[in-house]
Amino acid sequence: MSPEPLPSAPLTGGLTGLDFVVIAFYLIATMSMGLWIARGQHSTEDFFVGGRQLPAWAVGISILASLLSTITYLGMPGEMFRTGVGFLTRQLGVPLVLVVVWFLWIPFFMRLNLTSAYEYLERRFNYTVRALGAILCLALLLGWMAVVVLTASRAMAEITYLDLGWFFGTNTDEHRDADLHAIILAIGLFSVIYTTLGGIRAVIWTDVIQFFILIGGALFTIAYVAFDTGTGLGAWMEAQSVYAHRESVEWFSLDIGNRSTVFFISVGMFFWFCCTHGANQVALQRYFTVESVRAARKSYLVSALSSFALSIILAGVGLSLLYFIKDHELPAAAGVESAVDSIRDDAQDKIFPQFIRFYLPSGLRGLVVAALFAAAMSTIDSGANSISTIVTVDFFRHRRSGPPSAQAELRLARKLTASMGLIIVTLTILLYHVSKGTDIITLCQKGFNCFLGPLGALFVLGMWSKRATAVSVIPAVIAGELFGVCASYSKELFDFAYSTHLVVPGSWLVTLVAAYLLSLVLRTRASDDAQQWMWRSVVSRELGKTSANAAANQE
Repeated sequence: MSPEPLPSAPLTGGLTGLDFVVIAFYLIATMSMGLWIARGQHSTEDFFVGGRQLPAWAVGISILASLLSTITYLGMPGEMFRTGVGFLTRQLGVPLVLVVVWFLWIPFFMRLNLTSAYEYLERRFNYTVRALGAILCLALLLGWMAVVVLTASRAMAEITYLDLGWFFGTNTDEHRDADLHAIILAIGLFSVIYTTLGGIRAVIWTDVIQFFILIGGALFTIAYVAFDTGTGLGAWMEAQSVYAHRESVEWFSLDIGNRSTVFFISVGMFFWFCCTHGANQVALQRYFTVESVRAARKSYLVSALSSFALSIILAGVGLSLLYFIKDHELPAAAGVESAVDSIRDDAQDKIFPQFIRFYLPSGLRGLVVAALFAAAMSTIDSGANSISTIVTVDFFRHRRSGPPSAQAELRLARKLTASMGLIIVTLTILLYHVSKGTDIITLCQKGFNCFLGPLGALFVLGMWSKRATAVSVIPAVIAGELFGVCASYSKELFDFAYSTHLVVPGSWLVTLVAAYLLSLVLRTRASDDAQQWMWRSVVSRELGKTSANAAANQE
């Protein structure tokens, strides 16, 4: 059954009263949860790690909801317009990531009883290295949060079309500055309020709710296209070849500027996930909220399986919309269809939001807008709580002369979390004005991924290199960071295309190689005390304690 073209009358859309009711219900429910959870908090142990007693399945869903956010929710359907189903090849590296996180990262970190991941760096090296790692993560999280809020705000401005002429800024057909400013402010304030109240417990439980809203919004989109067009997956697969031919997906290429080879995509995703789960406070702090290695592994498994399911569903959204725009008018579709070269631009990112605005029925439209709110808020709440943890644990605790009361430190943590609202709103507005027309995937590299590779390499050096000392790793991390920034901005700085998928692995490798060469030149070697904090020593020492305790209990 072929869908009939719609009449040429101007498209109309926007939110109705029912949509606003749905969105308001979601926001009120989120705030209420934050208030309810806040009643049981008495210390930063509750605020930062939830007393280390949270259920593993909820933590696993929270990991996924926090890390993927609107970047994946909007970016993946947009990528389907460029490469079609070949984009799913990024999942090929997932089994290897599972091996690394399951057997290497979780057993190691869970035996250290950390609150901030960077406490480990002081034990292994010194406080300077710990502070360097914490600063890198702060830069990573601030950039990440700004990109996520911006992508969500762009989509919601496209959907709602508020036309707030009275707000700060002006609206034009091309750039809706006033609408964007208002939406960015709303997302930042709502997210930080309930995070400030409820801490990591509020973050994790609202992440669970937000994840299911995300899934529901995507499934409703697929179901609506299938119902409206009377078609299914078979017809959508045929249609995708019409648009995806502009950039074929190769299995391998020596061109490091080619961002669509299966090999580069798989390598990039492998390093991104490994560095994220092995060095990023947002992911590691989730594991610290459960009570054992077994529970942490269960959390990761839930996260990995949920991530795979969400990727398939979002690929389905992209495929269904590829078919839908064949016979249905969308303003952004004209830009996608008329593109001749193999490009990635923000027109592809607008297809999904415009479909929501013009075609989804009232009520469902509000649900998907709530899903976009959820995606952005799950990132802000996670980032704000993790930043508060880093600043409190890695800097304030280190500088204080004596131990403050539990209530005093809890008040400090809440003040730091609340301050993130103003900081993130300001950074997001600045990012919006310097990146107009930039697509989501490119924003990720320029906004935050350039910090991840050196941070991941720093932990790898601490765990496995006996030659690694503070003297060799500090210059190496700086060198890796310089490479990451240059690779991210290679087009602007050197007029040279560098694959966005190779930013993290490239900067990771530069850091490791630089550290090794410096250790040879400087003839450095970790002391016996420092080597006690390497991977083998930590895992075997704690395993030995566990075996001894088990034997004593049997006697």
